[in-house]
Amino acid sequence: MTDSITEKQKEVVDYILRKIKTEGLLPGDKLDTEIAIAKNIGITRATVREATRILIEQQRIYRVKGSGLYVGAIGKSNHAGKFHALSPFDYQAQKGGYKGIRKVISVSLIKVPSASMAHALRIKNSDSVYKIVRLMCFDDIPVALENIHFPVSMFSSMEFSQLEISKYSYIEKITGKSVQRREQNLKAVNLTDEEQIRLLQLHEHAAVMEIQETVYLDDGVPFEVNIAIINTSLLQLRQITERS
Repeated sequence: MTDSITEKQKEVVDYILRKIKTEGLLPGDKLDTEIAIAKNIGITRATVREATRILIEQQRIYRVKGSGLYVGAIGKSNHAGKFHALSPFDYQAQKGGYKGIRKVISVSLIKVPSASMAHALRIKNSDSVYKIVRLMCFDDIPVALENIHFPVSMFSSMEFSQLEISKYSYIEKITGKSVQRREQNLKAVNLTDEEQIRLLQLHEHAAVMEIQETVYLDDGVPFEVNIAIINTSLLQLRQITERS
């Protein structure tokens, strides 16, 4: 346990570890939401978030963005039929001996590019979106290029530098809501765009994975359409499905 842990954080850590033990939770089992944990023990959600980070660093639990907290280290599960959408970027970087770096390459205010994107974001075809190009790297090695689209009608102002720290943590902070789920479409493509080739440091026609996803808050409102190009030889994808 880190020496800088507060008494309140330790209370949360002990609560989570006790729950895992008493309920016999196995790697891959889902934990309560941070909101539920905060309510159950009468502690602020901010304190719960700091405490869960400690357990994540110790690889006792892990977080799947848009899904929640799970028991164990990422990728270990005793449950058939369950697997996760994306291993956390920072975890994969750390596992490979790297630091996860996020770089905002450009920001622009544009008309929503397509009717399908307007439909996904539930905005008008004439509405505007912020387009943020963000490069994800392991140290200085590019692994993914994101084209992020946020509706201006939802976010009147944004500190885009915060997207170099954590996109979803920042969105949760400014909305006061949790990122709840993602709808994804994946397809294999060959790179032909010169800018993508340059930023990802790949050769023309290199095989990559394109992910188009719509992301929702816990009230069911979509807030992002992201079109990402992934170098899957460096950043591993894990899809999610859960049988009922």
